[in-house]
Amino acid sequence: NNPTWPATAASRIRIKITNDSYCRLFYNHSTGSINLVPLTADDASAITTAPHAEIYDHSQTSATVEQDPLYQSYLSQSKDDSNQIIVDSFHPDDVIGANLSLEYNLHNPNTFHGMQSYASAQINIYCYPKNNRKKQREPNHKSYIVDSKCCEDFSDVRALIQSIRTLSGLHNNNTNNNNALPQRFLVILNPYSGGNGPKSKSGATFVYETMVKPMLKQAGVEHDKLATNHGGHAKERMELRKSTSDDNDNNGEERGDCTDSELKDISEYDAIIAMGGDGILFEIFQGIHARSTDEAQILSKLKFGIVPCGTCNGLAKSILHWSDNAEYTPMESVFQICKGHTYRLDLASYQLAKTEKTYTSFLSFSWGLIADCDLESECLRWLGAIRTDIWAVYRGILFPKKYRARFSYLPLSNKTNNSSASTKIDLPKLNEPLPKNWVTIEDDFSVFWVCNTTHASYNVFTCPMSKMNDGVFHVLIVRSSVSRLRLLQMLLKLETGGHIECEGLEIISCLAYRLEPLSDNTYNDLDGELIEGGTIQARLFNTAQFFAGKVDR
Repeated sequence: NNPTWPATAASRIRIKITNDSYCRLFYNHSTGSINLVPLTADDASAITTAPHAEIYDHSQTSATVEQDPLYQSYLSQSKDDSNQIIVDSFHPDDVIGANLSLEYNLHNPNTFHGMQSYASAQINIYCYPKNNRKKQREPNHKSYIVDSKCCEDFSDVRALIQSIRTLSGLHNNNTNNNNALPQRFLVILNPYSGGNGPKSKSGATFVYETMVKPMLKQAGVEHDKLATNHGGHAKERMELRKSTSDDNDNNGEERGDCTDSELKDISEYDAIIAMGGDGILFEIFQGIHARSTDEAQILSKLKFGIVPCGTCNGLAKSILHWSDNAEYTPMESVFQICKGHTYRLDLASYQLAKTEKTYTSFLSFSWGLIADCDLESECLRWLGAIRTDIWAVYRGILFPKKYRARFSYLPLSNKTNNSSASTKIDLPKLNEPLPKNWVTIEDDFSVFWVCNTTHASYNVFTCPMSKMNDGVFHVLIVRSSVSRLRLLQMLLKLETGGHIECEGLEIISCLAYRLEPLSDNTYNDLDGELIEGGTIQARLFNTAQFFAGKVDR
């Protein structure tokens, strides 16, 4: 029914339910699920007799195997999915890992001779199906005891497990090469993300212990953990270029459950997993950006994941939205990381006039009202995400400000692929005039919001038209001439994305842009972080691989 499913091996493996009850695993081609089905009466009686020697002798020809009555019985059952009695079932789409566990039989004198040398052999399937009522994933693992009478070695069981991994679409460690090293991730968590402290059940520490740590183990992925202990810690860790295994101070990093592991250059890892809000990922990318000599190499090699444990979590929500609008939960994000599928996300490079420093951005840039709401509301952080809503009413409606600026941009070209064209743009120096093909607008603004993603926060659907790798900036503009009532209507519709239909909102898509603030006391807010003020310009310069579900790019 499916060339990936090893029907011959599956026909030889019997799953022991009770002392006198057996089943076999079948692949259901119509539903894509894998079902545990009772043996037929003929097959059940065959269990009590000596196994057919020729069917387990791998030196025999395939014709001998395929002529065996038990194999023919298996094929006949496979063709009649609708009439099967299903004892248990799971779908490969819900699986993050599968393995074989063996318990050695110390009381059996027939040691080192096939399955009889072991007290038990167990197939473990790690499943996280969605709850039909809550639509959220919950663990529902499967453990099947293999009947040792029907196996001369483990090759059939290993073939079955490899098939389950392949059907599940697992990209982490899904290989037939037994000598291949397991992938190793570096998990960086902010124990104070979300504002509730390291003991919070919604914080990164709790999510790591209850989800990330066990699920990575189930997926066959090794990892090191670093809990940050000060601002900028994640950035410093990215900049570290050499192993410090001989140092006594390990900077707080743990390898598995050990506390004395070596610190490696991040290029030695396969992926970086950020646990917290968007701020910890911002630190990670600035640290990689500081490695100017091998930044491009690091971005091309490493994969990235984000587990939402912070206040806003804009990128995590955007990735889940792109992933067939998956449920916004830490469990869903960890599940996608364990599956191992990656897609490329646009990264932007920002330059400032007041300093030679440059930044890497993955989320958004805001100036004017939105930046004021994000940064000035920090005094209300204890309120959670609602703090920005309160400040928007205060700053945008009750005591509005005008923000004057000169905005210039490079329009899209109908003749080129935006995704590839945007990475080839060379920006002029900030003290030089712009090329003639740029468009300039000078006016008083309320809102100036540049989006790389669909969501600026888990509850702010900023830019519904944004794609993960479209090579385009989407700039949302509201001029000060728009009435406060219309501005209020837009703000109220931000959660659903309905603001894009509101009169007074302009959306400009471009390949690069420059903003020259002409008003005093304004902020440059990049990915939710305050950076130097003044004139700023940006282009899309690269991409990074992020773990995600099925994405329509």
